[in-house]
Amino acid sequence: MKLIGVEEKYFLAWKQMRQTLYSGLETEFHEQEMQWIFTSDDKACFIFLSDRDEIMGFLEISLRNIVDGCLGNPVGYIEGIYLKPQYRGCGYGREIINYAADWFRSRGCQDMATDAEIDNINAQEFYKSLGFQETYCIVEFKKNLG
Repeated sequence: MKLIGVEEKYFLAWKQMRQTLYSGLETEFHEQEMQWIFTSDDKACFIFLSDRDEIMGFLEISLRNIVDGCLGNPVGYIEGIYLKPQYRGCGYGREIINYAADWFRSRGCQDMATDAEIDNINAQEFYKSLGFQETYCIVEFKKNLG
């Protein structure tokens, strides 16, 4: 498996995988957020390619100033990870998390964190199996100020 920084030629595949992972978001939101990640200095997306250059999934990561349960600054944050179903359970997830950890360390992070939907037990178990510890369970809210 190869991990490469996302390029514009992968945007359509990236968006399709994002729509599977982040259900309920509008297409326009995905496109705006993808551009934001693509042009950001503190966010990144990596595409996973098989040995035959088939797209296997993606990893979105960022550097955050504050993360519940972490005292360091910055904190490496796994915003999203997606592997196509046929590649799951083969050890690629661990490899991807290790890649993220190395990327975060190279940017001065002492901790890395992530989240999972409350009903996504598979994701929660995946992260726990890799040494992540649960910190909080919350319900998030937002209010548009425009």
